Amino acid sequence: MNKLSVIITFYNKEDHILDCLESIKNQRNQNFNLIIVDDGSTDASANIVNETFKDSMQNINYITLETNQGHAYARNKALDEVETPYVMFLDADDQLASYAVEFYLSKVNGLDGLVAPVHKFSLEDKPQYIDKDKVRVKYLTQKSNTNSFLRKNTVCNILFKTAIIQAHHIRFNEDLNIYTDTSFIVDYIKYVEKFVRVLNFPFYFRGEVYDPFEGNALSSQDFIYTFEDYVNSYFDAISKTDNKKVKDFLTKKMKSKIKKGFDPSLKDIETRYNVLEKPLVEIVKYLKWDLLKDSKMLYNLEMLFLIMNSTDNAKFINNIRHVSRHVKNIMKKNKMKNRSKYLLFDKEENVDADTVIFESFGGKNYSDSPKYIYEYMQNHYPKLNYIWVFNNPKRNLIKGNAKKVEKGSEAYYEAYSKAKFWVTNARLPQYLNKKDNQEYIQTWHGTPLKRLGNDMKVVRMPGTTTSRYKKNFYSETIRWDHLVSPNRYSTEIFKSAFWMNEERVWEIGYPRNDVLVNRSNDEDFKNRLRKDLNIPEDKKIIMYAPTWRDDEFIKAGKYLFDLRINLENLQKELGDEYVVLLRMHYLISNALNLKGYEDFAIDVSNYNDISELYLITDALVTDYSSVMFDFGILKRPQFFFAYDIEKYDKGLRGFYMDYMNDLPGEIFTDEFKLAKELKNIDKHKALYKDKIEQFYEKFCSLETGEASRFIGNYIYDQSRLER
Repeated sequence: MNKLSVIITFYNKEDHILDCLESIKNQRNQNFNLIIVDDGSTDASANIVNETFKDSMQNINYITLETNQGHAYARNKALDEVETPYVMFLDADDQLASYAVEFYLSKVNGLDGLVAPVHKFSLEDKPQYIDKDKVRVKYLTQKSNTNSFLRKNTVCNILFKTAIIQAHHIRFNEDLNIYTDTSFIVDYIKYVEKFVRVLNFPFYFRGEVYDPFEGNALSSQDFIYTFEDYVNSYFDAISKTDNKKVKDFLTKKMKSKIKKGFDPSLKDIETRYNVLEKPLVEIVKYLKWDLLKDSKMLYNLEMLFLIMNSTDNAKFINNIRHVSRHVKNIMKKNKMKNRSKYLLFDKEENVDADTVIFESFGGKNYSDSPKYIYEYMQNHYPKLNYIWVFNNPKRNLIKGNAKKVEKGSEAYYEAYSKAKFWVTNARLPQYLNKKDNQEYIQTWHGTPLKRLGNDMKVVRMPGTTTSRYKKNFYSETIRWDHLVSPNRYSTEIFKSAFWMNEERVWEIGYPRNDVLVNRSNDEDFKNRLRKDLNIPEDKKIIMYAPTWRDDEFIKAGKYLFDLRINLENLQKELGDEYVVLLRMHYLISNALNLKGYEDFAIDVSNYNDISELYLITDALVTDYSSVMFDFGILKRPQFFFAYDIEKYDKGLRGFYMDYMNDLPGEIFTDEFKLAKELKNIDKHKALYKDKIEQFYEKFCSLETGEASRFIGNYIYDQSRLER
């Protein structure tokens, strides 16, 4: 007879359950029973389970519920089936290290339980074996270690003794919707005498949250929807114990939940107060002096007003707490003083209908669509007030009379408080408060080839997780009043990727591409550009503009890039007739070393206006970058150096279009073959003439050279309505 049963309950977990089941199949010790409960799933989860175990010899008890009953009910159903001395729970979006079961069964030794750590999702490699120098195993008594079972707020990765559960008929409270685990554990530990605690090494890994808006994991769910159930869970757990240490532990967690969940700095604090007034007042009245004995004066006053049912006064004090923090920053003149002043004094009355603020790539430079909209408006409506944001204003020259402000300065915050119109091509910080009488025009910065925002199943960027990235992105896009789209293809993608409705989308082409339409035959202008870059008139120009790859980073703010195009071979093949422009992504950290190639290759990564570079380029070499769509307006040859096509398509963001069939040029994976073909630009153009035309019609035909005029005139007309 096996000693352990592992219980997995699931409801619509098709994105995670395979990894979970594989972690079970990979256990080195397979001497356990598996109880799986399908809690009425409507997605492909059940099919994945059946396929995974179709050839398995595992002892599996598979239970199917016709409708979703909630995980408390599903777990209770599974508990009724347990026949082994011990039982443990594994969430369907989590994973168990392959050495876990073997280690647990070797350590539990007939005791009343085993508690092992639960690790958050991480991109770091998981251990392949247990490091005996790190792992710690302690044999403890419940009397002296009262709250060990409760520390992670979960029943997962704990070995429970079945005899205790059955003897006292311990079950999950089906009246609770979310936080069902604590009450179960509180009930259980009343009967525990001795147990094992495993420390300092990972055995259980939380799964990654792909869609934070679907509540895939408890930690990702919105506070507004979970707080009341947390309060109910607290009351339920407290009612099940007379142990003062347990009560104190649960109360400490409840106090922390209130303090963090109703912190005055939260953007939705007013909504939280309004929606959660009833459970908040109920729990505060219950806790009373426990809340007041170790807190600051203003917080105590807020709690006192809640105890007295005076919610309006409590909200007023909450706001005073908010204000006092900013006043403190201002008085101390610390680095947050400018933001604090902005957050305190920003109001609708500050907005001036004649003021327009522009920002490109987070203040990096004077470029892209904001530049072209500004220059149109400067020429046609010079009397409006224009402001440009830069990380370093002194390094950026701009035309006209716009005021330059440094990002993060007092003038920066004043500008965003004052400007009626915000024009940018990338996301803005969440601390900027877009008021109802301001308009945010988001021009974006490219036709999407790779998956974006909400369409990205997995996000691999430093300093964030998939869940956090999507939440932050959503918080940004709901502020956009207008989003510029270059074509119907992009519009359809933007609606999904950016949570946009079509009414907010301007399908007019990109303002930055106006110059490609209006000056494509302006030889004088193109000759000036060549001279600015010190390129001889008789040289043909090839530009290499690869994308940045999501997985080529070391840590936050630090990226790596390998120049795979092979300049030595390229120079050997192309000779003196060509110049190669290298346009690398701004996120790449390591500088290009062009020593020895000075007359052949030019680093134009910091050249502000890539549209000007397109105009003088005879052929473009790229891979998965959206530059292909802008360059397609000119109907010139393109070569696609996709040396890592298999990895990029399958392992990273994936593509929206049929990359292998819809491109207006040949795909290369070998730099030597690419170099040979680049000698035959005219031949390539003739060979791909039909593809180039098809590509233009689908992605570029909307570009008429009028997008800057459309937006500039709109801003001016709206500013007149405010008078």
